[in-house]
Amino acid sequence: MEVIDRAAVDSKTVTFLAGESTERVTWAQLCEEGRAVAAALQTRGLQPGGSVAIMSLALRQSVTAAIGSWLSGASVTFVPTPARTMNLETYLAITRTRLERLGISLLLIGSPWEEAISSFRQGRVTVERLEQVIHEAYVLSPQQVDNYEVPVVRLEDTAVLQLTSGTTSRPRAVRVSHANLAANIAAIMSATGGETGPRRMLSWLPLFHDMGLVGGLMLPMARSNCDLVLFSPQDYLARPMTWLQHVSFYKATSTAAPASAYALAARLLPRTPRLDLSTVRLALCGGDMIAPEVMDSFIAAAKPHGFDPCALTPAYGLAEATLAVTMSPFGRGPRSDDVDAEILEQRGRAVPIKDMAVTQESRATSYLDMRCPRVHRLSMLGRPVDGTDVRIVDESTGSVIADRTVGHVEVRGLSVAEPFRADVVDQAAGRTTAGWFRTGDIGYLVEGELVLTGRAKDIIILGGRNIYPDDVEQAAEDVADVRSGNSVAFAIRSSDRHAEEGLAVAVESRSTDHDRLRAEITASVQARLGVSPRAVFVLEPGSIPKTSSGKVQRQLTARRLTS
Repeated sequence: MEVIDRAAVDSKTVTFLAGESTERVTWAQLCEEGRAVAAALQTRGLQPGGSVAIMSLALRQSVTAAIGSWLSGASVTFVPTPARTMNLETYLAITRTRLERLGISLLLIGSPWEEAISSFRQGRVTVERLEQVIHEAYVLSPQQVDNYEVPVVRLEDTAVLQLTSGTTSRPRAVRVSHANLAANIAAIMSATGGETGPRRMLSWLPLFHDMGLVGGLMLPMARSNCDLVLFSPQDYLARPMTWLQHVSFYKATSTAAPASAYALAARLLPRTPRLDLSTVRLALCGGDMIAPEVMDSFIAAAKPHGFDPCALTPAYGLAEATLAVTMSPFGRGPRSDDVDAEILEQRGRAVPIKDMAVTQESRATSYLDMRCPRVHRLSMLGRPVDGTDVRIVDESTGSVIADRTVGHVEVRGLSVAEPFRADVVDQAAGRTTAGWFRTGDIGYLVEGELVLTGRAKDIIILGGRNIYPDDVEQAAEDVADVRSGNSVAFAIRSSDRHAEEGLAVAVESRSTDHDRLRAEITASVQARLGVSPRAVFVLEPGSIPKTSSGKVQRQLTARRLTS
């Protein structure tokens, strides 16, 4: 609420881009419209402590409705859009079940889902047309708006019911309180320059994702004198280069995207007319595993357009921690930890290559000892943000383990949210009595900096080696005609139940020469990891299932291709 109060007197602007149209309003105007929406919602019976879900692709209306919901004392849930592989009927049925499970007080449906209103009204959730609520708010008399009652909101009250993406399990809900939001926003601001940080944010990230909602909307709202430019993920997906073209045109100083977006941009930038990316001070990268090779390729492609490599900032976060957990130092640029791949895979120890060189030269007694180690590069993701602690523990004992030893990542702190009541049982296994939350990620610490190696449930064990699917996928995407961010590696079993697991890779491609692709992918994976895939699946674009936030679903892909 304090964030909205500060924005209500801010003369800086929010620009909404929709196709070829542009609409710009001041933060003050947007918050005043939100106040009118709050008054309209109160006349409809919405009480403090209620919960509002917003299901719409209309950015301007959605943001106004969210501000109005918060000003009425309710929590907000942005409903995820359907994954590209999901049919509409299935999406609507799943969404209706999720919202009823959340106990949503009011569902606001806007474009392009208005025709689904009747199907939602058959359930237990009150449904209203978003456009109608916005229109009623705009035509309220000044006296009616003045009748708006400022709710009493406590720090422990729910601000956001955030649906997690569910990459390895079904999506769950996280109850983000006002205290969680305030702590995480303050921590991100501190980590990104404080009051001298970037002052013009551009985002295409979906508001139903924590990076889009907290990082792309609420952080600029909280940062005084900060302009914001928003456009939809649908427009980005239709024309991915609009992201950096808008950065150039609007002179954005900060932006954020998952690693897959940076990988795609690295491929497209060399064919793009000259852009001006010199204004960017912060280009945040998070949301999925970050390969150092992707960071390198983006920097190489963006530097001719004026991009400062020090602006690229890898980070780690999750919805259960509101957003940010660790961030690379502001202005440092990306760094990698280059370790011996075989020792990492076989012993779970991250031994730096530079240390290996000294050790091998001084102790070698045979040609085998003098082997040239296979290098595994891993992105360094920075130290924990203010108010957050990170530790690495042994899977079986739960004991804290030494630096450079791979284990399970656990977090705790002011930003770590409570599970929603319907998910307490599901999430209890990830929490300890000391308040630590087990994230499901694995990695290690290096002098306080976090390095991730993968998701615990996705690791592929071959001959006693831990094969990380991200490494396999990166090798597959090095092959021409493989779509960036659209590959999946997983374990595959032989029909002989006594045989050990093999490696399978699925990729999307528009190429019709599948035999060539299979051969080149096999060679690339062999060269990078020293293991050959048992099976390579070449699929049509759009075949690999993804979460609502665009992350590939490895286990679901494996089930579909091996059933």
